[in-house]
Amino acid sequence: MGTTNGVPMIKDIRTTGPRDLRAILSGKHILVVEDDPVVAVDYRIQLQAIGITQTLQPTIRRALAYLADHDGDAAIVDNQLPDGNCERVVAELIRRRIPFIVVSGDTFGMRETGGAPVLTKPVRPDEVRDNLAAVIAAA
Repeated sequence: MGTTNGVPMIKDIRTTGPRDLRAILSGKHILVVEDDPVVAVDYRIQLQAIGITQTLQPTIRRALAYLADHDGDAAIVDNQLPDGNCERVVAELIRRRIPFIVVSGDTFGMRETGGAPVLTKPVRPDEVRDNLAAVIAAA
């Protein structure tokens, strides 16, 4: 499988079948750092459909507090939240070696992602799923 910065190339993940993706993702617990309730509900529906549980944290402060006491299998991070950009959350995920993807309408000011995929909203559910599977598989 080819890699980019240690992350499997998405085309490789897409060639796996639905059962393979489910095997990679099912039973995982994902931290979702997202302030838009519509997007958060969409993630919940899409992730539950493939066997993923999640914890939603709508602010940087709450995401960092959650990470102080919890591990997760991966994270989905929106860069811009009401209390600033997610640079500190991303740094903590990198420090703790928790795989993540960034899904944001505004990536301005993002300096370090540790090679994590950065998707610009709007995104299709399969893009989120495939990129999430890629970072989990690479971890």
